[in-house]
Amino acid sequence: MIISSKQIQSIMKAYTDQNKVSQSQKTQSASPVSKKDEVILSSQAQEVGQLYQAIRALPEVREDRVREISAKIAQGTYDVDAQAVAEKMLARTFADGLR
Repeated sequence: MIISSKQIQSIMKAYTDQNKVSQSQKTQSASPVSKKDEVILSSQAQEVGQLYQAIRALPEVREDRVREISAKIAQGTYDVDAQAVAEKMLARTFADGLR
């Protein structure tokens, strides 16, 4: 079988075209996506975020409550409800057990 130079050129052209398409596909799949990530929060999530920030802005110690209890202790009028303390302790123990 005799292969002419035209046939060789035709085969070479087909091969290079196929190679270009293959490289193009690799480049497209390997290139980073130009679209940026985006997060859209619902109005409820935004509200929760605002509430969270408001809570974080509150002081850790309620100075007014500390002054009130300190004054009662100093006057000898601070009364502890043992039943309420016991209920809160049991509720906390129960809640910690659920975690």
